[in-house]
Amino acid sequence: MKKLIIIILSIFLISNSNNFVSAAKTKKTHILRTFKDGSYIEEQIRISSSRLFSPTSIRYGHKTSTYKSRSGKTILTITISGTFTYNGMSSKCIKSTVSAHCQNSNWKVKRKSARRHGSTATASATAAKYTNRVAVQTIKRSVSLSCSKSGKLS
Repeated sequence: MKKLIIIILSIFLISNSNNFVSAAKTKKTHILRTFKDGSYIEEQIRISSSRLFSPTSIRYGHKTSTYKSRSGKTILTITISGTFTYNGMSSKCIKSTVSAHCQNSNWKVKRKSARRHGSTATASATAAKYTNRVAVQTIKRSVSLSCSKSGKLS
C-alpha cells in the first residue's frame, strides 16, 4: 500500500512539475528622465516569476526609481513591489508595497504610499530638504509597475 501511494504521488509530482515555482529571473532596464534643473531619474526593473497549481500564472516584480541631483548624488529612491496574476486574457495586481529612503542626510522622506488599480501598482513618495530644521525644498516622485495579460512587466 505504501509503495502504491509513493508511486501515485511520484507520478503526480512529475506530471505537474512545471506548475511548481519556477526559477527566479532578473531583468534590469535603465530609463533616464532628465529635468530642467539637470536632476534626473534612473529606473530599474527586477522580475521573478512563479506558477502554482492553477492555469493562472503569478509574476513578482520590483521597479526602483532613483532621483539624482545634477552632480549624480542620490536624493530619493522609491521601490514599488508588485504581485500580479495573469492568464493570457487578463492580468491583475493583487499586492503592492512601497519602500522609500533618502541617502542624503539633509533630505527626509515625509510621506510614502502604495496603491494598486487593475494591472498596475503605483508608489508615491514625498521628500523634503531641510536646512536648520526648516524644509527649503520638497519633491514628490512616483513610480508604476504594470503587468500585461501575457505577464510582461513594464
